[in-house]
Amino acid sequence: MPTDDEYEQTRRRFDELEVEQQAQFLIEASASALARGIEQAGKALADGLQDVVRRPHRSSCTSQTSGPGAAEPETAQRQAPKGGRTSDDA
Repeated sequence: MPTDDEYEQTRRRFDELEVEQQAQFLIEASASALARGIEQAGKALADGLQDVVRRPHRSSCTSQTSGPGAAEPETAQRQAPKGGRTSDDA
């Protein structure tokens, strides 16, 4: 972090520039700050994705049951026969 003296010296030098040079400086400084921010965000995203990939995979179906899960409705193929008859009995 710059000291107060460094900041004041830089600020005075900026004020001594022509308006066009000040505008160019501000555009370049903004682009540089934006690029650093994007780079940091990309690194944070990459680190987060690596953490997700490295975690052990947890299956949502821990038991091997033949019926539907708690939130899964029975489909026509899984429905229990009514009255003890199956479609093969007809």
